[in-house]
Amino acid sequence: MIRTLIFLLIIITNNNFAQNSDSLKKNKFSFKSTLFSSIIPGSGQVHNNIIRTNTTKNRLWWKLPLIYGGLGTTLYLINFNNQEFNSIKNERLSRIDGNSPIYYAQYSENQLREIQDEYRRLRDLSVISLIGIYFLQVIDANVESHLFLFDISDNLTFRIKPSYQINNNYKNSFSTQFSLNIKIKTQKENFYFF
Repeated sequence: MIRTLIFLLIIITNNNFAQNSDSLKKNKFSFKSTLFSSIIPGSGQVHNNIIRTNTTKNRLWWKLPLIYGGLGTTLYLINFNNQEFNSIKNERLSRIDGNSPIYYAQYSENQLREIQDEYRRLRDLSVISLIGIYFLQVIDANVESHLFLFDISDNLTFRIKPSYQINNNYKNSFSTQFSLNIKIKTQKENFYFF
């Protein structure tokens, strides 16, 4: 038990020093974009505008009308389907109490029940759509911030090349060798983290 605790303590303390401050700032920036987008829809996308280059900054704003249009449309559909559901429900309850038909005289009680169930289903689908659009814009802000902070410079290379190896157990054989060549240049990156 003590060996396990010492082992876990060593792993935890080593992981704390594994990240440099630059990657911590990038993670903090991505977290802020996700948090902003969770609180106010679309604000994470606006926050990501800080790290974009000047040529792509103008392309950000096309997402905001889509986000608010989707949220507004689903809210309208929730309201409309709920009003129709309640109207038909009140008509059915009025008929059950023995009153004459008021609004939907052309429908029988069984038809009203089917229509009421359909509007309930549409209302529930609209609520699911609202939740889906909300989480989709949060995920979009998070992924966008990670992609813009990702290093796509020419300093990283990946090469696959054949190699010739002589083994004592077998005769001469060919094999494929994977190598990862990393060139790291120390340069200052101008990121502004707010």
